[in-house]
Parts: sequence; structure tokens; C-alpha cells
Amino acid sequence: MTKADFYTRKLAEGRAVLAPMAGFTDAPFRRLCRRFGSGWAVTEMVSAKALVLGDRRGLEIGAPYPDEPDLVIQVFGGEPDIVAAGGRILYETYRPAALDLNMGCPVKKVTGKSCGSRLMRDPERAAAIVHALAQAVPVPVSAKLRLGFDTVNALEVALALQEAGAALLTIHGRTAAQKYSGEADWEAVAEVAAQLSVPVVGSGDVTTKAQFERYRALGLGVMVGRGALGQPWLFSTFRGEPEPSSAQKLELILEHAHFARNWYGSEHAIVKLRGQLLRYADALPDAAPLRAALTRVSTLTELTALLSRHSVLRAENRVPSSVAFS
Repeated sequence: MTKADFYTRKLAEGRAVLAPMAGFTDAPFRRLCRRFGSGWAVTEMVSAKALVLGDRRGLEIGAPYPDEPDLVIQVFGGEPDIVAAGGRILYETYRPAALDLNMGCPVKKVTGKSCGSRLMRDPERAAAIVHALAQAVPVPVSAKLRLGFDTVNALEVALALQEAGAALLTIHGRTAAQKYSGEADWEAVAEVAAQLSVPVVGSGDVTTKAQFERYRALGLGVMVGRGALGQPWLFSTFRGEPEPSSAQKLELILEHAHFARNWYGSEHAIVKLRGQLLRYADALPDAAPLRAALTRVSTLTELTALLSRHSVLRAENRVPSSVAFS
């Protein structure tokens, strides 16, 4: 078997993939998305430099939940030797199925350190990082990039990364300068993919089964980011399964909250989860008052009480389970 076999095998399953998102793709959320059919799920990004300097918080970010399959950890950094060393620490600690290099983050505190999407301006250095990382670990190395930093140069960068040993490339259909404005350009992603020998996954604005099928027809893998927030069932709808009922969605919120409380070891993990809770509310009846109430919730006990009063559950005479989910 070659290093690329993992990605080739997973892409052959024809499933959408959960994108790495700082502050969101922690272990509890990855667990739910995998249950609903995400092909694999990528962790939040881990600073290679921080790991090498002895900051172990990155190990917490990259940690798998018990028996997590197909773990892919995303790493960021701007120096080949540092990224390679950080990647080696992650591999030796968790034995992930693959490592992914962040080349797409447009946030200034990341790009200001010549990391993330800033690497789109320096294809030679980006390729050196991928090469060093691929030499440091016995698992596939991929990279997630954008169409460019402020101008489109994804093909130039992608060819350099392919030559450096990348097993797969994910391309978000915007430049870093665009951040998340406008529409993702999937045709541009497909044009780049057509000139590469490694598989390409596209990313950006995927929220419907029709989009998923259209992009798959272009020969691309499909990665889902913001569209999955507050609706992890999106992955199952791409396979033709119905959305959960409103009552089931409420119970899923509680399950997600239990996972978070158990994972972080504190009732107040619910505060960290608020961003997701507000997105869950958007998919429910009476969204406005529910959103307002969720901004004031800070413990699992408060959340359970709030959900038990929701009109959907009252109408069905149902009460969310108070049993901690494992």
C-alpha cells in the first residue's frame, strides 16, 4: 500500500467530508458528523510551533474521541522543519490516518506569521513544508488551500504541492482576500483539479444535496464547512435520508451538549458550545425566542430545562433525556 491509499479509499465511498473549522470541529462535533455519514472529519488546526516549544494545548485540540476512526489532524506553521517536528509529535501521540496542512486560514493573526493562506504567496516554501512533513510521518499528507491569497494562483501552488508529495488537495473556491464573501467558485476548483494527478476536494457554500451531486459530477470530492454547523445531519441528507424531525433535532442538541460536557469535563462547556447552539436554533420552529434564550444558557442543566419547555416537545408531550450520553 502507498501513503495515498487512505484518501483514495475514503473518496471512493462518495461521502461529503467535514471541513476543519477553528472553534467548531472539536471531538464532540466530529463524532456527530461521522455518525451522520461524513467520510472523514478534520480537526481544528494545531500550531506546530507551539507543540515544538512545549505548549501541549495543541495535543488537546488534536485529540481523538474514543475509537475515532479515520482521524485527520490539521497542522499550521510557516517553517518546514518546525511543521515536520510538530507533525511528528502529533503522529507519535495519536497515530492519525493523515495530517493536513492549513494553507487556507485568512485570519490576520495566522497570516501575519506567514502561515495559513499566506503560504499561497510562496509556493516554493509551501512545497518545502509539505515535503518535510511527508518525510517526517508514515501517513498521507494533504493540504487545504484557497484559490489564492489576493490573486488566483491555485494551479501553480497545487502543482508544487503535488510534486512535493501531497496525497490530496482541498481547494476552497475563494481567495483569502475574499474571506467568505461572494460565492465559492467551484468551476475554478474543477479547472485546477483537471490538471492534477492527485485527487482534489472542493470546499465552499455546500448546503444542499443538489450541490453535492453537481460538484461530485465535476469529479471532485466535497467538503462541507459552515453549512454543517448546527445541522450535522446534512451529511445524511446528501445520501437521500430525510432530515430529523424538530423534536429529534432538539434531542440532538442535548446529545451534543452531553458530549461537550463529558469531553471538556465541565458543565460550563455549554458556554463554548453557544455558537453551535445558535445555529441549531435556526433549523427549529420559534427560532428567534429560542436563540435569545440560548445566549443566556451556561450549564447543561439550564439547557435541558430550556429544551424541555420548547413548543415542539410540549406538543408531543416529550421530555429530553436527562441520562448522560456516553
